[in-house]
Amino acid sequence: MSTRDNIISLSEVRWKYHGCQHKRLRVDEQLATVECRDCGEKLNPVHVIARMAKEESLWRRRLDALRAVRQKLEKRQRCKCDHCGRMTRIHVR
Repeated sequence: MSTRDNIISLSEVRWKYHGCQHKRLRVDEQLATVECRDCGEKLNPVHVIARMAKEESLWRRRLDALRAVRQKLEKRQRCKCDHCGRMTRIHVR
């Protein structure tokens, strides 16, 4: 047996989570509890808030990146006319 037989490639490892993802929540503001509407598990409200904050941050970064791409494309929609020398808009469909 060679030493290469003991090495596990990361491509061989499969990380699968088979449990409920707790995507649909039921919040009781009076009792300060959070429950998964799919599996009924009681969830830690602080954990739920932290997860929502992380997801919101991710969406905010994606939105900012898309806005930057949009601005870059808007700048590229103008070119200098060979005939008159003025900047003219390129019509993109």
